[in-house]
Amino acid sequence: MTNKIFKNNINITVLVTSASQREITLQTVNYYSQICSEVIFIDEQKPYLSETEVNRLTLKGIKYIPYEFDSQKGLHNSPYQKRLVGANVSKNEYLVHSNHDERYTTIGLSECVKELENNKELSFCIGQAIAIRKNNSKIHFTRSYKNLSAYENINNTNQRLYYHAETYAPLAHYSVWRKQSYIDVTEKTIQTHESLHSSTILEELIFELAADIEGNSKAIPELFWIRNRINPPTNTLIERGEHVFKVIQNKLEILLSDIDDLKIEILMNSFRRHFTFVRLSYFERIIIFIKRNLRKIFKKKQISNINSLLLDNKILYDKDDLSLVIESMTQ
Repeated sequence: MTNKIFKNNINITVLVTSASQREITLQTVNYYSQICSEVIFIDEQKPYLSETEVNRLTLKGIKYIPYEFDSQKGLHNSPYQKRLVGANVSKNEYLVHSNHDERYTTIGLSECVKELENNKELSFCIGQAIAIRKNNSKIHFTRSYKNLSAYENINNTNQRLYYHAETYAPLAHYSVWRKQSYIDVTEKTIQTHESLHSSTILEELIFELAADIEGNSKAIPELFWIRNRINPPTNTLIERGEHVFKVIQNKLEILLSDIDDLKIEILMNSFRRHFTFVRLSYFERIIIFIKRNLRKIFKKKQISNINSLLLDNKILYDKDDLSLVIESMTQ
C-alpha cells in the first residue's frame, strides 16, 4: 500500500540505525521512503549490503551508510555515534531518528514540522504515542507515555529540566528536531558519556536532559509514534540498583556544570519516583511476581480496535495514514 496523498511530501530526514534484524529495518526504511524526502540507513550489521542491494535503496531515495562499531567508544555511545554520522550528511532542515522496527505517522511528522516552522522558539517537537502488541496471535493496542498529553516545556533552562524530570517521557530521542540543534545535543551527549563510562539502564537520561538545555519542546495532539511491542527488545543495558542513580547523578553533574542555581537533587528525586523498577527491594520483587501471575489469571481487557483507543485518548489521526502504518508493521 502506498500513501499517495502524502508521498514524499514531508521535507524531513529520517535516520534509521540498526545493528541486527536487517529485514525488519529494510521494511522500516521502505516505509519512510514513501512519505519523506530523505531516508538515511546507518547499518552496523555484517555482511553489509551488496552494491546491487544498495542501488535498489538509492532508487527509492534511501541513503545507505555502513557503520563500523568502535568498541573503544563504548556500548553507551554507539547509538549516538551512528545517529551523528547520519545527521551530519542529512540535507534537510529537520530530522528525526527512528528505531529500526517502529513507525512515525505521516500526519504526526507533518504537523511537527509545521509546529517547528511556526514556532521558532521550539527546538524539538513530538506527538502522541501508542504501542502495538500481540498476544496469542492476536493484535491489540495500548496507550504509551500518557505524560505526552498536553506536554509543553517552554520556559527557562532550569524550569525545563525540572518539568521534564517531573513529567518524564523519553520524548527527545524520538522527536522531530531542527538539524543543528540535534547535532549539538548529540555531540554533548557523547562528550558526557566519554567523560564517565557506564552501561546502566538509565543512560537515556543524558540525551533527554541535554535536549532540555538546548531549548523548548512540546507534544502536539496528533498520533505520531507507534511503538513496536511485538518484536523482542534488543536493549542490552540492564544494570540496575541504587548505584545506578549515583552514576547518572555524576554524569548529570558533568552535563549541567555550567547551569547556575540548578538543584540536581530535585531532578534525581523525580527520577527515583519515576523509575521505581531500577532499585527494587526483595519484597517489591515478590509483589511484582505475584501481580504478574494474577494478571495471567485475571486478564485485563485488551483493546483490538485502535480507533476506539485513539478516540478515548483524544488523539487526532488520519484513517488512511493509520492504515498505512499498521499494514507496514504487521505484514
